[in-house]
Formats: sequence, structure tokens, C-alpha cells
Amino acid sequence: EGSTAAIGTPYGKVFSCFMACCLLGSTVFGQLTSSTKVDKEGKSKAVSTESFAVGMLSIAALAMGTATLSVGSSAPKIISALTSLPGLSTILAPLAGLKSKPGAILSVLMLSLFLFESCVGMYFPTIGTLRSKYFPDSHRSVVMNLFGIPLNAMVVTVFLSIEKLGVQGALGVSTTALAVATLCGFKLRGLVNGEKEASESK
Repeated sequence: EGSTAAIGTPYGKVFSCFMACCLLGSTVFGQLTSSTKVDKEGKSKAVSTESFAVGMLSIAALAMGTATLSVGSSAPKIISALTSLPGLSTILAPLAGLKSKPGAILSVLMLSLFLFESCVGMYFPTIGTLRSKYFPDSHRSVVMNLFGIPLNAMVVTVFLSIEKLGVQGALGVSTTALAVATLCGFKLRGLVNGEKEASESK
């Protein structure tokens, strides 16, 4: 036929890729934070959960931010700006050739979402470890329920305002929330490191 048939979205393949990325993230957490990793002197080489959380949240915020910008009309300019950065030019060099190709923005969007889904895989074991470390069993359920109130309020607000926000606005809210979480992670890591240095100096 002269007309090209419309190609449907392969939801099964997309979901499978997301699940694979999630599994990869969980594996990375286990490898980097394993207490069995020691050097020749017997000192632990494992990354602290607090430091891992900061890195994970930073990557998640960057990935979601990239996805947010990718769905906008200025996406080609953003790709050019990212590929011109000194620190990212080598890593993102393949993206430079995507600017003029059909589906380039879709590729950037999918890569960003795959990276974010990997962070989701890292998130669950990370937050579970931190939760058990800082919240006593007697108060854990109450604290988590209280934190669920603003979370659900934000989700409902975004859904009710989706016509005004659009996809880019909704993703922007997620990016902002991840950025705030990253700052909180930095604060927590600073407090932990400060207490550690104080105990070592005694």
C-alpha cells in the first residue's frame, strides 16, 4: 500500500526494559554497599547508604530533568547544550548526532526514563535501609503514614491540574521534588559525617 501503517507503541517491550533497569539498580546498590567489600588492611570499601542515597537522588533528578526538557519545544537546543559541556561531551557524544535524526528526542527521553527507572531500583533498598536505621519499629508506621499525606496531596494536585500543567509541567513537579530530596540527602550525609568525625576525634 502507498500509505505507511501506523506503528503501535510496544508497551510490553517498554515495560520489560523498565523492569530490567529496576533490577539493575537494585544490583548496583547491593554491589556498592555490600559490607563484605574490604581492602587489604581490612577496612570496609562499601559506600555508606547516606552517600549512596545522595548519588542516587542526584542522578534521578538529572534524569527526570532531562526527560522534562525533552518533551518541550526547545529540546534540540538542550541536546546541543548538554553535548557541549566539558564534563559531559565525551559521555553524551552519541547524542550530538541524534539532533538531526528522526526520533532523536524520543531516544533521549527513553534513555532518561531508563536511567530514572534504574534509580527507582536503587531507591527501594536504599530507603528501606535508612528507614530501619533511623526510625524505631514502634514509630515507623506512624512516621511513614505522616509522610504519605503530603506525597498523596502532591499527586492529587498534579492530577487535578494536569490540563494546565501538561506533561512537561507534571514532570517538572517530579524534578523539583527530586531536587528537594537531593538537598535533604546532602543534609543527612553532612550530619552523619559530622557525628562520625566527632566520635573519631574523641
